[in-house]
Amino acid sequence: MFINCDKCKTKYKVDESVFKKPTLRVKCSKCKHVFTAYKTPEKQDDTPYVLEDPGSENNVSSPECKIICICNQKGGVAKTSTCLNLASSLSAKGKRVLLIDFDVQANLSLLLRCKNHKSFFEAMDDDGDLTKAIIKTRQGIWLLPSNSRMALASKKYLNQENFEYLLREKLENIKKVFDYIFIDTPPSGDFYTLNALLASDLAIIPTQCDYLSMNGVSHIVKMINVIKNKTNHKIDYRGLATLYNPDNTVEKVVYEKLKVQLSGKMFNTVINRDSSLQESHIARLPVLDYDDTSKAGKQYLELASELLEI
Repeated sequence: MFINCDKCKTKYKVDESVFKKPTLRVKCSKCKHVFTAYKTPEKQDDTPYVLEDPGSENNVSSPECKIICICNQKGGVAKTSTCLNLASSLSAKGKRVLLIDFDVQANLSLLLRCKNHKSFFEAMDDDGDLTKAIIKTRQGIWLLPSNSRMALASKKYLNQENFEYLLREKLENIKKVFDYIFIDTPPSGDFYTLNALLASDLAIIPTQCDYLSMNGVSHIVKMINVIKNKTNHKIDYRGLATLYNPDNTVEKVVYEKLKVQLSGKMFNTVINRDSSLQESHIARLPVLDYDDTSKAGKQYLELASELLEI
């Protein structure tokens, strides 16, 4: 494989065997610049994974499936990172997990190298069978991808009767073969987030400890309360502090306010700001696969353990 110095652009041919992890710190012999090289990822089999009937040899029925929506109207609060890394942590604990990328930006699909595959919209436009669009990733997690055509879903279904239950109805048979289903949503309270909330048992609200993120949390909580008051849908929620800097006084104060604002409905686990998370995005890997000794990786494992107790 080849790596390039990101300063002087000198190209080097190296043997992949020198990579003990997905990344390697190297020094350019020409300009002496030290940089991070990334191992070429293994080719992924992107053939759609068609789920068999629940209870078959390959798909053990899971009647206790929990559907969890990851949402916040504020962007940049690590929704997608939380969705991927919490799913990865639960998979590491032996759970069977499906991810649904319900965001037009398709960042979750990008991280799992499945951005240009069939999405919820194409599956619905075909015969409505979502299982035909589900891909089993090399991380051992299943994914219903998103792409740019997902933007057409709201335009097509928004004016239909009971449009807000569209995803919920389609997950009835799918959930029988999974322990957990996570839905990644856009930073808004539109068609996609509403469908995700009405399909979910629990909403996880990732938030940075700043004023604007707190405002996003407030909007989502109000939306959940309206849903509970106007429908018979039972959904709980938990806040999750992300990208947290424990040495920042302002963030510590906001974190305490968040715990009061959510009346104790905050996860005890906090996800600290960690460069390993950003690096894992570049490598397009869950942080546990990128560096299982990282602080963020250990914290997401702790979060998974906490979730299992709810």
